[in-house]
Amino acid sequence: MRIDKILWGLLFSFAVGFGCALARIPVPSPPVFSGAVLVFMMSTGYWLVDRHLARRAKSVAEQAP
Repeated sequence: MRIDKILWGLLFSFAVGFGCALARIPVPSPPVFSGAVLVFMMSTGYWLVDRHLARRAKSVAEQAP
C-alpha cells in the first residue's frame, strides 16, 4: 500500500475529529470495541480489494500483446 494514502487518511480523520470537537458535535466513530473492530475490518477489506485489483490489472497488462 502506498504511504501517501495512509498519510492522507490519517490527516483527514484528524481533521474530521478536530472539526467535530470545535463544533461540539459527537465524533462519528464507534463508542464500543466491536464498532472499532468493524471499522478496522472494513478498512482492511478495502485495502485487500485495492491490492487484489492492482495485481489483477498488472497481470492483465503484462499478458496483453
